Amino acid sequence: MEQVHIRQHDVNSNLWWVSSPSGDDVAYITQLGNSYFVWATEPAPAGIAGRRFDTVDAALDAVVKSVLHHC
Repeated sequence: MEQVHIRQHDVNSNLWWVSSPSGDDVAYITQLGNSYFVWATEPAPAGIAGRRFDTVDAALDAVVKSVLHHC
């Protein structure tokens, strides 16, 4: 996996920022109930924004595979 950084938001424990190897925030992951959703901060491949995942790790994998490969 590429060297990405994921960090939980300081105030909202249901939000994680995903940063690229260069340090840019490229996406965020939100937790709603038992589901996790990915949102890109820049235009991203179709199908990634708002997609539901069962775990934060699965959401992070989707960011690495879809969003970071297009940066």
